[in-house]
Order: sequence, then C-alpha cells, then structure tokens
Amino acid sequence: MRPLAGAAMLIVAITLTLAGLLAWSYHGTIAREQTNLRNLAEAFAAQTHYATLALDLALARATERAPENGTIAAMPGGAIEDIPARVRRLGPDASLPPAPDGAPRIGINLPARAGDPATITLTRSLPDGSSAVIETDAAYFQRIFDSADLGRGGSVTLHQRNGTMLVRSPTLPNVIGHSFIHTPLFQTHLPRAPVGAFEATSPIDGVRRLYGYSAVAGYPLVIVTGRDLSDTLAVWRGWLWVAIVAWALLSATIALLAWRTSRETVRLARRFRYLKAILDSLATPLWVLDEARRIVLFNRAFLQFTGRGEDAVTGRFEADVLDPAGADARADLYARSTADGVRALEAEIRDGTGATRTVIQLAARLTSEGDAAQIVNSFTDITERKQVELRLAYLADHDPLTGLPNLNRLRRVLADALTDAAVCGGQVVLLLIALERQQEVADLLGHEAGDDAVREVAARLAALAPAPLCIARVKANEFGLVLPAGPAHRPADAVALELYALLSEPVRVGGREFHLAPVIGIALYPQDAGSANELMRLADIAKHRARSEAGEPVHFHSESTHIQLNERLTIEEQLRHALERNELVPHYQPKVDIATGRVTGFEVLLRWNSPVLGAVSPARFIPIAEQTGLIVPIGTWVLRTACAQASRWAREHGIATRIAVNLSIRQFYQKDLLQVIAGALADADLTPDALELEITESIAMSRVDVVERLLGGIRDLGVELSIDDFGTGYSSLAYLKRFPVQRLKIDRAFVRDLGRDADSAAIVRSVVALGHGLQMRIVAEGVETESQLEMLRSLGCDEFQGYLFARPMEAGVVPALLRRASNA
Repeated sequence: MRPLAGAAMLIVAITLTLAGLLAWSYHGTIAREQTNLRNLAEAFAAQTHYATLALDLALARATERAPENGTIAAMPGGAIEDIPARVRRLGPDASLPPAPDGAPRIGINLPARAGDPATITLTRSLPDGSSAVIETDAAYFQRIFDSADLGRGGSVTLHQRNGTMLVRSPTLPNVIGHSFIHTPLFQTHLPRAPVGAFEATSPIDGVRRLYGYSAVAGYPLVIVTGRDLSDTLAVWRGWLWVAIVAWALLSATIALLAWRTSRETVRLARRFRYLKAILDSLATPLWVLDEARRIVLFNRAFLQFTGRGEDAVTGRFEADVLDPAGADARADLYARSTADGVRALEAEIRDGTGATRTVIQLAARLTSEGDAAQIVNSFTDITERKQVELRLAYLADHDPLTGLPNLNRLRRVLADALTDAAVCGGQVVLLLIALERQQEVADLLGHEAGDDAVREVAARLAALAPAPLCIARVKANEFGLVLPAGPAHRPADAVALELYALLSEPVRVGGREFHLAPVIGIALYPQDAGSANELMRLADIAKHRARSEAGEPVHFHSESTHIQLNERLTIEEQLRHALERNELVPHYQPKVDIATGRVTGFEVLLRWNSPVLGAVSPARFIPIAEQTGLIVPIGTWVLRTACAQASRWAREHGIATRIAVNLSIRQFYQKDLLQVIAGALADADLTPDALELEITESIAMSRVDVVERLLGGIRDLGVELSIDDFGTGYSSLAYLKRFPVQRLKIDRAFVRDLGRDADSAAIVRSVVALGHGLQMRIVAEGVETESQLEMLRSLGCDEFQGYLFARPMEAGVVPALLRRASNA
C-alpha cells in the first residue's frame, strides 16, 4: 500500500498544480488578448489620426486656395496621395452643430443607393462664418482596417465619440451610420479612460467578445477592435483537453506504476526514475518534505528555481535550500496543512538568482511508507500579476499624470487631519486651486502641452516648504492642499497669497510662456465646517466665488457667501412656481413723444410679489431666471399677456397703442421664437405693427449671423425692433446698419447726468445724430426732471419714458392715464 500512497500523493500534487496552471493560463490568455486588442486599437488610432490629420491639412490648404469644389491633388511628401477627396464650401446659413474644444466635425454620408460607397466628411468653420468640408471614400479607412486578421468574428470599427459607426472591417453596410452610444464602451469605459480593453456582448449579433479601444488623438473618433471570446479561447481549450488527457494518462500511469511497484519491488528504482522524469516535465516547482522537513523529492523546475544542483538539494533541510526569510510562514503553513489538508500561502521569496518573486505555495498532506507524514508543495509564480495589482492600487490613490495623490486620497487625509485637530484642538485649512486658462494651452498646442502645463504646476506645489499635509490633483485643472493652521503655523491668507504669486508666474510650454490665471478657494476647520465633505463643499463654493469676483482671485468662504447662495436658491425655487401661482404681474410704463407730449406706447415691466419672499426686485429675479432658463417660459407668458392686453385696450377703450416687450438672450435663441411671436399676435388678434420687441446690445452682438437672420424674420412679421440700453455695451456700428431696427433707447446712465456732465450730453448728441442718420427714432430712458427733458428736446431726442411722466402701472390704470393726457 505504500507505493499506492505515494501515487496518490503525486496525483494530488499534479492535480493541484495542473488546476492552478490552467486557471492561470485562462486568465493570462484573456489578459494577453485584451492587451493585443488594446495595442492594435492604439496602432489603428495612430494610423487614423495621421490619415484624418492629412485630410485636415488638405482641407486647410484647399480653403487657403479658396476652391468652390474639387478633388484634392497629391500633396508633397505623399501625405494623402492615395486618398480621393473633395472639398466644398458651405455658406454661412448652413446649420452645423457646434464642435467641442475647437475640433473639426466628422460625420458620414450614407450612400443613396445600394452598392454606392459611403463617404467620411470632415468639416471646419472658417473665420468668415462659412464652413468647409472635405469628403473621402470610407473605403480608404476600410483598407487600413482590413490589414488586421482577428479571426472568425473579429472586427475593427471606427466610431464617432457620439457612438455613430463610420467604418467596419469586415464591412456590415446595414449597421454603418447607426449609433452605439448606449453600449458599455461609450457609457462606462470611454468616459473612464481614452484607451482600454473590456469584455462584453456584441450589440450586433449577441456574441460574447473581447474588445480593445483607443480614442483618436485630436479628433472625436474612437477605434474599437474585437475578437470572439470563443475564438480567443480555442487554443486554450485545446490545451485544456491536452492537460485533461495528460492528467488522466499521467494519473493512470502513476497508478499503474504504483500497482506494479507493489508487486515488483525489485524494479522500484527504475520506477522512481521514471516518475522523476514525469515530474521534471512540469514547469511548476514541486518538492516533497518528510517529517523532519528534509527534501525527499523534487523536480527539475524546483532546481531551476533554487539555482542548485541535485546533490545540494537531495536530503537537505528545506531551510538550507529555500530563502530562510520565509521559514516561519512556511512552518505555519505545514502545520495547518498537516492538520487540515491542502493549504495555500502567498509570500515573497528570493530565487536562486537573488531576485524577489511573489508566489502562491500550495501544501498538501500525504502519508508515505510506514505511515510517515509528508508534505507535497508547489510554487505558482504570480509576480507579474502582483505588480499589476500594486499598480492598480497605486492608481486608486494617485494621479497618473502628476504622481500626486488624487481626490480619494485627499478626502482621506483631510478626514484624518480633522480627526487629529478635533482631538488636540487644532485647525485645518483646505485650499482648492483652479487654473482658469490651462485649457487654452491645450486648445492652442494640443492636449500633451496642456498636460505639460499641469505637470509644471504640480512640480511647483510639490516643492513647497514646509510641505502641506497633502497636495492632490482633484480635477483636470484643479489642485487641493490640506494645511495645518493655528498659532504655530503660518496664517492661511499668507500661504494663499504666496501660492497665488507662485502659480501666477508664467509656465513655459512649447517654447512659449503662458499665464494660467489661478483662482483659490479657502475653507477652514472648525470655523467654517466640521466635516471633510462640508469643508470640501465650502472651499469649492469659495473657489467659484473667486472666479466670479473681479479682481479677487483668492477667496475665503464666509457666512455671507452662504447666505447669498441660500437666497439665490430660495428665489429660484419660488420663481419656478411663480407662473402657475399667478404671482407675476406686468406693469406698463408710458413712452411719450417729446415734441407733442402724446403717449406713443408702453413698455412692459415685470413685477413679482411672492407670498414667501414678498416684493422681489426684477434686478434680483431676472438674472436668476436667465441663468436657470426660466426666462423662456416667463418671457413667452409676458409676450402673450402684453399682446392680449393691447388688444383688449383697443376693443374695450378704443386705445390703439404700441406695446414694447423685452427679449432676453435665452429667448432669442429659442428655435421656435418666430412661431411664438406670430402665435401671440394671432391669438390676441393684434396687428404686428402694434408690437415692439426690445433687445440689448449684448444680444445683438452675440452671434451676428444668427441675430441678423432672426431680426429679419421678426421684421418680416411686421413687428418693430429697438435696441435697449444703447451705449453701455460693445456693439459695432458697422453691424448696426445691417439690423432692421427702428429705435435706439439711450441708457438711463447718460440721461441721469444731463446738465451736470458734458460728456453725457455729448454721448446723447452723438447717439441722436447716429440714429437719425440711420432713419431711427431715439428714446431716452429714466427721465425724472424737467431739466433733463429740456436737454433731450434741445438735443433732438424723439421720445422719453420715466418717472417725470409716470411710473410703471398696472393695466387697469392705463385708460384713465390716457384720458387725462388727452385732456391736458
């Protein structure tokens, strides 16, 4: 029975080793294939980048020559010699979606007929407002991808960043142009990293595949390489069957040998040598210990691992052969395996060359001849896998670009610092630093240059002395610092100003100097907050305040900041329900002809009396409505209400007057603005010439081509137009003559100083002359005194409005006002 026990021991050892090798081989096969697919995706991304860059350069050169249409000739140096392409110009009226970060727009034109080729388009906006597009046959990219042999079911695809498939090899015409934005690639993996690999089920045929992907540098494109999981594992499955057969044969052989050895003891030595040869064929180190921990059996892989010969191993104590540093851990492993069976130990051990390897040691109890206990052991080398795990652990707490701690690490350090401060009564300062102009470097010189600028800032912060508790990169262009505070440390404001001065110094990137415009938000513990999350929130608020406060790039959180934020949010919350609760009321301020004293019309001014907040000034709630988009439904309601009121005055009182309504910039970019205006007039049965729309200079100059088109559409409806607050903005007089405007309204800031400031009178005189020269009427706002009115009359102003004649009033008061004015 002793030979059978030895055979059982070997079978167990071989089974454990084989199972471990197969599992390692399986995961290694998947990992290698994912690495190959990722590398292939990066290679194709590089080719696609250069091909797209060549098209981009060709487009730029073609537009410099200003062709109307045509095919690009071969470029010097062979840049795009084999790419048939065609350049077209699009007029300024072409509707094109905006491109992020200044990148070109890339799309696909699907063939109108089956069999015709699809074309890839690359479009860039030109300084004159038009656009230029270059088209090339998608087959060019197809030929690039056809060079990859990914086996049955393998594919290479080119997608836009919005998920649209542009090219696929092998081609599937029925899916070209479809969006795959909801797949794991675009929902999970690509937002996390521009390059990577993953396993997923194909959305096209439901087959499980391995994928690699890589974003194309500088362009909104993504390369995806895929291979069937079953195809990837085909070789591994072959080895699996080989291993199973080998294991079965080996087990049968060992069993047969043991059986024969029990009958033929004279042949024991030869059998032993045969068994040793089998063990030597295994790549995993194997060795067997007796009760005294002497090595009684081993294979060639064990000798290679220890770097020793057979004579230096046979019969020696294990502690004399293996790294003695792990002797205690191995002794504990053997004790546990002797009592309970198979056990495992992960440890670091030096091999025969002195290199440290990370291994998993499996130990199993066996009973040898004479019922003596023995331990069979095997090593599985996991050094590479461990290095990957350590790298992942490092990346979990560090920023790979700068090597600084990341946001996760900053939060933990901050929480620990607050805990220590709470115990000893200390203070902690959190600074959040944003580089406002870092993106300009990337936009001008590329993302790598932007990264160089970030690394330069990180190096400056890392050199601070004394070193902060933590310096972290928390966002793409933001850093966080945790500092101790209190009497024993430098004041927080001094540190913040020193940081601002340090980071305000220019950085050199690409041979040029850039100023990154740092802003710093600061919050203190325990003065501002008692928890890490709250301190982070308040420092972030302070940072945004630093952005918005002109001339104040360093901002401490204060209670007033919190109060202002709370007030703003309260106004926003109540304003969202103001329409449905009928809390908004239009008031009407008369416009008066200066020469005749006749009322020429009314401007609609909105008032809000909230049951929660009381009377809220328009100066407080209108900017919030603009920021939140609530101005769009509110503006539509005001327009419809004003038109209905003007129509009601005409029907019930015989008052035919013009009503003026202000348009905000958010309303001006409504897609259905013209339909809204026409609908308001039609529903109120009001003639278009009874409506006047007022826009500010900022609206007029925001997007001149769009504004000119919309203003023309409004005039085509028959509605009159005026520019409000003229003289306070930045409008170009060259554009002013292009707009179909009937009135200019002089801002109250110039009217207020008439008679006291010669400059104001000169400005008003110039505006009057300018407006009259362009056949426009001039309206003065905010007239409150007779002297101001006389000055306006002498300067040739046509109309005025202000408290001198009447304050804004509710609709019911207007008829009586007009009757008094007509009798006067």
